[in-house]
Amino acid sequence: MLALGTASLVSCDCEHDLTAPLTFHVGDVLCSDGAVVALDTYRGLDKEAVGIVFHVDNDPGTDHLGYAVYIHDLEPQAFADSLGVEQGTSASLSAEDGNENTYSMYHCEDVKSPMAEKVFDLWRYGQSAYVPSVRQLAYLYAARHYLNDCITSVGGDAIDLEPGDCWLWTSTEVEGQTENKAWLFSMQSGSVQETPKDQAHKFRPIISLRNVR
Repeated sequence: MLALGTASLVSCDCEHDLTAPLTFHVGDVLCSDGAVVALDTYRGLDKEAVGIVFHVDNDPGTDHLGYAVYIHDLEPQAFADSLGVEQGTSASLSAEDGNENTYSMYHCEDVKSPMAEKVFDLWRYGQSAYVPSVRQLAYLYAARHYLNDCITSVGGDAIDLEPGDCWLWTSTEVEGQTENKAWLFSMQSGSVQETPKDQAHKFRPIISLRNVR
């Protein structure tokens, strides 16, 4: 088990185009129509929440606006349906590349990824969700208590922080063991644990926000 330090919330490399104000805040609500609104504003609107913002990128020169976390866990799935195949993730503990990792898992020709396939099913709602990397989950971990209050207030499922139920798949394979293992992340302690990829575990997709210019 490897302990990871936490830091301020992260910037993102993203695919989801968003027509929204250039300023929003951690705790704001991402709606199914792509709008991002304050939590208090959301309560007075007839909109469906799909995510809660957990990072805002303050760099005025970037199109990247931030990340939102999906308001529901997805049912446990395996990272891969069999062992012995590299799925092409970066295997980096520091890269914010869950989007690229998930794409590689989904398009790997030699093994299927039930987890990546489940995430791609979410795209029918127009939200380009993906499985976060180790680093992206570390940033989510830093804001977990505040986010849980926001998630439950819009009818979502709180991120489980209880021992035994707190483990989420990342989209990061284990360096040197990429054929057989990937990292699980504990939302209770902030640690990671290398795990056989054919085991089924919960996961929590995130959604990237991009400014349309």
